[in-house]
Amino acid sequence: MPSIRKTLVAALMAFPAAMGHSWGEQLRNIDDKGNYVGQYGYPRGFVDRGSNAPGSGDAMSYRVNEGRAYINKDDMVCPPAQREQKQANADKFPRLRSPPGGYVAIRYQENGHVTSADTNPEKPEKGGTIFVYGTKEPKPDDKLVDVLQWTKDGQGGDKRGVLLAMTDYDDGRCYLNNGSPKAKEREQFSPAYAMGSPQSGPSNTVMYCETDVKLPDTMELSKAYTLYWVWQWASMPGRAGFPKEGKDEYFTTCMDIDAASADVAMAAEAPEAMAKFQMLQQDGVTTAHPDFKSRTALFTDSPFKREYGPVTSEISIPGGGSGSGGDAPFPTNSTPPAGPTAPVTTSAVPVPSAAPPAPSNAPPISAIIPSSTAQLPSPSNSAASSATMEIPTLSGRPGAAPTPPAGNDGVVTVTDTVMVTVTAPAPTAPVATPPAPPAVAPPAITPRAVHSIYHRNGAKFRGL
Repeated sequence: MPSIRKTLVAALMAFPAAMGHSWGEQLRNIDDKGNYVGQYGYPRGFVDRGSNAPGSGDAMSYRVNEGRAYINKDDMVCPPAQREQKQANADKFPRLRSPPGGYVAIRYQENGHVTSADTNPEKPEKGGTIFVYGTKEPKPDDKLVDVLQWTKDGQGGDKRGVLLAMTDYDDGRCYLNNGSPKAKEREQFSPAYAMGSPQSGPSNTVMYCETDVKLPDTMELSKAYTLYWVWQWASMPGRAGFPKEGKDEYFTTCMDIDAASADVAMAAEAPEAMAKFQMLQQDGVTTAHPDFKSRTALFTDSPFKREYGPVTSEISIPGGGSGSGGDAPFPTNSTPPAGPTAPVTTSAVPVPSAAPPAPSNAPPISAIIPSSTAQLPSPSNSAASSATMEIPTLSGRPGAAPTPPAGNDGVVTVTDTVMVTVTAPAPTAPVATPPAPPAVAPPAITPRAVHSIYHRNGAKFRGL
């Protein structure tokens, strides 16, 4: 029979706040098989949402542009309690230790932004985008607009950091245990259980979302590496009647990781050792998102492409500030016109993988033989009509395969004759004079087809 404490914990987790904001809450290492391994890790200044401290449920939530529609160039990327590389309670909530080049999951609760997303129709699909930036040289006064300029190649902005990951806020499996249709659907294939509770029956706790990050191989052992978790949740202009100028909304969490060897960081821990560092409302999920190595985001452009305020006019950002960059058009109820669609067909003519070049006296490969259905050029539309010429293809061999006669080293001479008649007027340049008399059609042209046949073992047959 579970203890009273475990029962209370499970009850608390089953009924979280209906709607709130999100922050990076817990970090886990991921092994090559997708399992969480090693100890838990936490952001700077971590406050456990399960504690009895007043306002503990929102203490970690940091809206960068609180009370304003847009960010400015002086907004700090980290909340006040996270601007120094310090843990609030390192004995209970330490930094994560990870090997250079390893994968890390930054876990967070969706707080209604997934299971109740229809209450915010002006927001981007999948709850917006999470950007994760990394640096060896963090500063207590790092500004958000400076960090947002860092790029994957490390050449953006002041070049102190890199963009490590871009993922959708909604990872496709997370949910609150709130009885909503989406929660009920997801808990069928991703059940989540409170730590210490029997893993049977319906899900009884929150399934955390996660942002998956591959750490740089250049992390230095025994040194801290800083991650900035940035959630961009903009209000899109023109959606659901929202004002055309749009609105910013950024939430951030700052955290450090201690680089350690794999045998130290990924070592299995005894249950009692794990219990020492777990959250009060710890879940028992042991596996990472199944696509932790390959996840991408719907929006893959610079975050400044969803920046609608004046900040992009105050700083130099190449290609930034349009507020439209990587977004697909907002879905409509329109449907494509009815009617049959012409099928696309391809010929089945085999092509040698390493065919030798054609003889120098052969016609150029660019010569095109028009089909009987090709539109012939006219004096008024010669350029346009040439674009409609169809390229004929052979659907099979024209006749039986040749057989080499004896005593001739396997050489076969093949002759195919193709009769083609092309009738077209000579092109004339338009002039402001009376129409010229009709052009006389050139005589019929009968080209001689040149081709080579390559046997699969390398023998070559050529003929005119």
